[in-house]
Parts: sequence; C-alpha cells; structure tokens
Amino acid sequence: MTDSLNKMNVRRLVGWVAIVGALLGWINIGFYAAAVGGDFTVYYQPAVFLSLPASAHSYFHTSMVLDTLGFYLPFLVVGGYLWSVLRVEHGPLIDIAALCIVTYVLLGIAGASLMFAAVQPLASLHAAGDAAVKAGSEAAWLALAHGSQQGLWLMEGPVMGFWGLVMGKAMRASGMPYGRLLMVVGALYASVFVVGVLNLWAVAELIQFVFLILLPVWAVLTGVSLLRQPAN
Repeated sequence: MTDSLNKMNVRRLVGWVAIVGALLGWINIGFYAAAVGGDFTVYYQPAVFLSLPASAHSYFHTSMVLDTLGFYLPFLVVGGYLWSVLRVEHGPLIDIAALCIVTYVLLGIAGASLMFAAVQPLASLHAAGDAAVKAGSEAAWLALAHGSQQGLWLMEGPVMGFWGLVMGKAMRASGMPYGRLLMVVGALYASVFVVGVLNLWAVAELIQFVFLILLPVWAVLTGVSLLRQPAN
C-alpha cells in the first residue's frame, strides 16, 4: 500500500512538473516575441538589438530564464521518470536515451544562461560607450548569439532526436499514450540539426518553431495522462 502511494505521489509530481514546465515554455515564447517586437531577425542584428529599450532587454532576460524552466529543467524530472518505468522492459537503449536527455538539458541551459547573463551588461555598455565600445559590445553579442543558437542549441538536435525517437517508441510499445507525438518531436529536433549543418537556417527556424509548440503540447498531454492514471 505504501509503495503504491509513493508511486502515485511521484507520478503526480511528474505530471505537474510537465504541465507547469509546458506553460512556462509557452510564456517564454511570448516574452521573447515581446522583446524583439515580433521581429525574430533582430536577434542577429546587434546594433539594433542592443539599442532596444531597457524594457525589451528585461523581457529577453526573463524569456531566457523561463526557457531554462520550461524547455530544459522539467525534462530532468520527466526524463528520469520515463527512464525508471521503461528501462526494465526496453533495456540499454533506454539508458542511452537517459544520457541523451541529460545532455540536452545541459546544452540548453548553457545557451540560455549565456544569453540572459550577457544581455543587460552588453546593452549597458552599448548605451554608454563610444564608437569603439559599441562595436565591441555588438561583436560580443553576435558571437554569443551565434554560439548559442547555432552551436549549443543546434547540438540539442542529435541528443533530443535520439531521446524522442527511442523513448517515444518505447512508450508506444508499453501502451503509454502520446509516444507517437514524442517521436515526431524527436524527428523534428534531429531535422533541425541536419538542415542547420547544411546552413539552411531559414528552414531550420521554421522547423524549430513547430517543435517549440509541439514539445509543450506533448508535455501537457503526458502530464494530464499521468495525473489521471489510477493508483496501482
């Protein structure tokens, strides 16, 4: 009886973490859009981006913090739970997938942390400095933007792709819902990596927009399913 209650409590915790994380992920997108005024190309225009009002930089900072709380940290909880319930039945691939989701979280948080830590100091330098300081802050911002978006976050593709495809297939095989949707998300992440390596960034951004919507959808659906699951 106690074991069943513990399992139910853990399952409910994971369900709520998934749902709240998804909501924070969507709010993050809203703050990001507000920061750049709906023009996402501003991110790669340092002279324009660093000249935005202080409120825009504050929105961007908030967006990056929410990014870590919505798209990354919850997956340590969700990924750990799925690993615990699927590893006995599905073997070593689930162990490898667990390493992949941890790597995804580390890459994502590294990229987001660089951006939220740098935006306000660089914006302040840009606002107060002479031409040389402005040029230096712009170069620093552009390097960080490319390093995060086209480096750290691009490398999420292989590991999140592997986790989504393997874990989604295992979920389906075990009768858990929404495994197919997770496989679609994994395929999208892997696709972004491929087209990004080929320098097809316009295509990559379109695919990225789709999985930024679908991953929270999967998290909400999975979270609700866990909350509705009866005690064993």
